[in-house]
Amino acid sequence: MRRILIIEDEPDVAESIKMFLKKEGYEAEYTLDAMDGLDRLGGFDLLLLDLIMPKVSGRAVLKEIRKRRIRIPLIVLSAVGLPIVIGEELRRDYPGLIFIQKTQLYSELIPAIKSVLK
Repeated sequence: MRRILIIEDEPDVAESIKMFLKKEGYEAEYTLDAMDGLDRLGGFDLLLLDLIMPKVSGRAVLKEIRKRRIRIPLIVLSAVGLPIVIGEELRRDYPGLIFIQKTQLYSELIPAIKSVLK
């Protein structure tokens, strides 16, 4: 069974994603703290990362993953559409990165996960 870690600062959203993934046959855990999530990445097959968080942003997490040379497939979640400049910058710095707006989460997440993990 594939293991997925969710880094999401909103408990209700994190729990909802976790339950959705479990119904789809994935083992999922979440953390509300980005730095805790970074320390827990070992043993997970995929990271779902919220882009906008109050203490440590998803962008900071991406930079730290690169700095630590952590190799894990990931999908970035965002409550808002990415501004063009931010989206272009992140795609340039992290080629192949998949972004999903939370409004499209349940229709796009499973196909994206299957694509990333194949």
